[in-house]
This record gives sequence, structure tokens and C-alpha cells, in this order.
Amino acid sequence: MSPLLKILTALAIAGVASASKHHGKNNTCQEFTQGLMFNETLAVGSWHLLHYSTDKANGSGDSRSHCIQIIPVTDKDRRDLSDLVGKFVENLKWENLTLKMQIPCSAAASNRTRDYYLEKLENDGSYRTLQIPHTTAKLDLAEFHRYPMRLKIIENQYLGMMDCHEKFLFLLGKHPPGGKPVDDRLRKMIEIYWPEDRK
Repeated sequence: MSPLLKILTALAIAGVASASKHHGKNNTCQEFTQGLMFNETLAVGSWHLLHYSTDKANGSGDSRSHCIQIIPVTDKDRRDLSDLVGKFVENLKWENLTLKMQIPCSAAASNRTRDYYLEKLENDGSYRTLQIPHTTAKLDLAEFHRYPMRLKIIENQYLGMMDCHEKFLFLLGKHPPGGKPVDDRLRKMIEIYWPEDRK
């Protein structure tokens, strides 16, 4: 399992209400963003886990700590990263590093965060992650985990995220669910994107 998904899934498992085998729609990367144009500016900000589905479980987020923060990458960020880890990373177009994802987001006030840089592959929301190892880690080629993923904005207010390595799906919103039941609008969307997750 990719480190990114280990973190998100570990956060999500804490709020699992039930488990089921997932065989929903849009369960491949190509189908998930097929024919879409992804506007990166809409993805910038903090996002809170609302629902997720993996091969073994599905459920909903239930606390402020289940969040990610996405910010644009600057030219200085790219230069600094290239100077720091460039000789350890292969087949990466540094100019295509456009977004940085921090897990959990700053609002979670966590003592430990993970940083991922997203290399844009296509304009349809296709990315490949570049995980930056902990500052105390010995830099080595094997330390840099890179996995394909997809992002898409849903109904202009939700962020859908798919890990193409593990086929995990996440639905995130701008506001934390706060342990409240899923509202009718969100439940209908879950039924569309994850038809077998219906309660």
C-alpha cells in the first residue's frame, strides 16, 4: 500500500461504520476522470474526509483530524526540492510539480505531518505523487515513493481522490463532518459514485 493511502486509510478506519466489498462505478483511474478538465485552483485549500471506499471497507470521516491541505507549488519550491532530492528522483519533470499536499492539514494541529508533491501528468486530474521523506531520513532512491493518483472536483464543492495503485477512493469536503449523519444530498452522491456503499 502506498504511504499516502496508509495515512488516509488509517485516519479513515477510525470512523468506519460498516465494511463491504467495493465494486462501484468509476473504479479505474481512466473512468474516474475520463473526459474531464481539472482546474487546480479549485483544489487549493483544506479538505476534510467525508467518505471513503477501499477493497475491504468503506465509511465516513468523523473528526477534524481527517483532513488534507493542498497548496500551489512555487518556482522556488521546485528549485529547492530539485537541489535537495533531484539526484535521488528519476523520471520527474520538475516544472510539472504543481501542487503540494499535506496530511493532516494545519487545522488538525498534529505533531506529525507528511508532505506529498503532485506531478501533473495530464490536464484531466492525473498526477503522480512524490513523497518527501522525513528530514532525518537518509536520502536514497528507495525512499521516494511515487504512485499515480487522480483528483476531480465533484458538484463544484467536493474533492474526489483516487489512488490508482490500490484503487482506493476518497470523497472530501470543505467542512469537517463533525460526527453528524451524512445528509441526503451527500448520501445521494455516494450512491452515484459508490453504489454498493448504500446503507
